[in-house]
This record gives sequence, structure tokens and C-alpha cells, in this order.
Amino acid sequence: MTTTERMTHTEILQRAEQLAAQIRQHTGEARLSFHPEFSRLLSRLRIEGVPVSRSFRQLDEELCEQEVESQFDNMPV
Repeated sequence: MTTTERMTHTEILQRAEQLAAQIRQHTGEARLSFHPEFSRLLSRLRIEGVPVSRSFRQLDEELCEQEVESQFDNMPV
């Protein structure tokens, strides 16, 4: 059992808020380092039937787009 599986909805939301704040304070690869945990938290909320805020969804989408862009940046031409 992972730490996320033992967390309450309130704890998951609080952790997602903390991560969102950290993500917004960083740029580039540093932002992306938070994405796996942030994405897992949002997935857990969805699975549990807890509504995910628009700001969380938008931030997750930004990070996904940033990951795709970073993959193309490293692609040889």
C-alpha cells in the first residue's frame, strides 16, 4: 500500500495544493519533477469520485504539454 492510498480526501487535496504551489514557483524541468506525484493525486481523487478543480486540471494539462514539448526539444533533427 502506498502513502497516497492511506491518505484521506482532505489530505490528498492539501498535498495537491502544496504541489501546485511548488509547481507554480518553478520553471522548466523543475516543474516537471513534481508532475508524477501531482498526476497520481488527481487520479486518486477522480477514482474516489471527488471533483478536481479547474485550476488543478489546467495545471496538469500544462505539465503534460510541457513534457511533450521537452521530448521534442531533445529529438535530433
